[in-house]
This record gives sequence, C-alpha cells and structure tokens, in this order.
Amino acid sequence: MIFSENSSQAADYLRQAVPTMMKHNIVPDPLNYTLWYSYYSKSFPQLNKELEQVIERYQTCPPAIAQTLFIQHISQIDKENDEKELDTFQKAILKLVDNLSDSLDITAKQTDGFSKALIENVNTIETLEVNEDVSAVLNALNENASAICNANQEFQGQLSSAQSEINSLKNELEKSKREANTDPLTGLCNRRVLESVYHSFIDDEGEQLALIIMDIDKFKNFNDTHGHVLGDQILKFVGQLLEKECDDPVIAIRLGGEEFALFCPNFSLNQAKELSEKIRLKLSSTPYTNKRTGDKINPVTASFGITQRSPTDNLISIIERADKALYKAKDSGRDRVEAIL
Repeated sequence: MIFSENSSQAADYLRQAVPTMMKHNIVPDPLNYTLWYSYYSKSFPQLNKELEQVIERYQTCPPAIAQTLFIQHISQIDKENDEKELDTFQKAILKLVDNLSDSLDITAKQTDGFSKALIENVNTIETLEVNEDVSAVLNALNENASAICNANQEFQGQLSSAQSEINSLKNELEKSKREANTDPLTGLCNRRVLESVYHSFIDDEGEQLALIIMDIDKFKNFNDTHGHVLGDQILKFVGQLLEKECDDPVIAIRLGGEEFALFCPNFSLNQAKELSEKIRLKLSSTPYTNKRTGDKINPVTASFGITQRSPTDNLISIIERADKALYKAKDSGRDRVEAIL
C-alpha cells in the first residue's frame, strides 16, 4: 500500500471523505478515515466497488465490515516477502496519518472560518430595515444559519476528537516502527536496519562507506562457564560501549548473538581502523564482576573485520568481505583488527 499524494491532494480527498462519512453516520476514527480517503484517492478499485455495495445495502458501513475491508484491501502483507512489505506498509500508514492530520487541521480551520463569516453576515442583515416579506425570509435564513453553525460546532468537536485519535495512532505507529528496528537486549538497531540504511546511502555514489563487523571472542565458552544471565550482561555492556563510542553518522547494529556491525558512512578505511582499535582496547581493558557471587571476571575481547565499499559492491558482497576480514582476525589469534579491500 503506497499513498503518494501531496498535502493539497490529501486535503482534497479528506474534504470529500468527511461529508460522506457524516452523511452515512460513519464513526470518524482513523480506520474509517483511511477507508474513505482510499475511496476518493481511487487507490484500490475493488475496495471502492465493495464500499459502494455496503453503503447501498446498509446505508452506512458497519464497524465489523469496515475492519474486514481494511484488512482485505489496504493492510495486505505478502507472506513471501512479509518483512519488506511490512516496512513499506508502516511507512505508507505513517505518511497517510501525517496527511490526515494536516488535512484535518486545514478542514477544521476552513469550516470554523466559514461559520464565523456566516454569523457575521446574519448579524449585519438583522440591523437593516426591511419590509415584512423580506423580514420573514431573513428570519428563516437566520434560523437555518444558526442550525448550520450548531451542526458545525458539533462537527468541530468530532474533528478535534478524530485529530486526537490520529495523533495517538501516529505515536503508536512510530513506537511500533522503533521497536521493530531495535534489538530488545542491547537497545541497538537490529539487522533489518542495516539493509535499510545501506539502500538509503547508496544514492550518494561519491561518498565513502566502511563496514566493520565485530564478534566477541569465545563467547560460547564464556556462556558455558559463567551462564547466559552474565552473558546477556556482557552483551548489554557491549551495546552501551558501542553507543558511547560511535558518534554520528556511525550506526551500531546487533546482527545477532555475539556479532555486531558498525555502518560507517563517509569513513575511510583508516578511520574505520581507528574506531575499531579504540573499541577493542576499551573492551579488552574492562574487567567485570559477577554481581551474584562477587567473583572477578577477566575482560572479554573481540575481533574486528573491516572493508570499504567499491563501486561494484552490493550489501551482500560488502558483508562477505568484512566477514573474511573477521575470520582473518580470528585465525590470527583473536583480539585484533583486520581489513580487506
């Protein structure tokens, strides 16, 4: 699902959607806004056909049917490529929510302005001297105008409520996206972020890019000796160390297990070596204490493999080359930094 409309188009779709929802007594919640926004944007032809059939049958769109239509036509995820589709879906929903939020604000301001202008015009007319026939018409106009203004105030309240719901939805979506991209143990970015940031970066073909892959040495032996609880504490410490030592634009990523990556935009190979050495030295000089037993534990060490992107590289080839450098560091005795171009 991709919504590519600009703010002006989004506002136009919403201005068409809102009266339809009000006419058919459809609750102005984010799901229904999405359905009717999609209807007027004509993004999903089959959805339009089914919505029209539902309105013709029920004179409204019952919540259960609305949810079913949303799932069938808008939130479909390709099971064969679910992670990529989910990421696209989240981005599209966030874009739609932003557009809805902007459009609601525009609509609310416009309707409020129209209402105030109408009241001012009616008040002005009431000061004029007119004959009885015109007066009767003006009285009827006054009553109708008052009814319109009252209805508009109610509508303003509904818009305000919808705006609040949409802002809440936006916050939840952003939180969900952060959680989906975050390793829960270390708080670092997870592996799926590596692909995303790489593809965002490669548009700048003239820029340098270095990739560092880091692996804690003999971590399985550490877990077997000290237990997985202490092992998790070590991983958390490594995550904290990487966050502290990796200034912008470097992105620290936990690839899985005891393996980490540092995505280094605008870094030369020498700069990546310097960063790796700094992290290696700090890690290998930090002793630990088992908080449960009080026993002192020797520092852990890590090996580092570094490479730099070439014009013919893709992400897989870069990772493979950094892995080769990492294996070279392991084979050369561990606790060291190796680079392969």
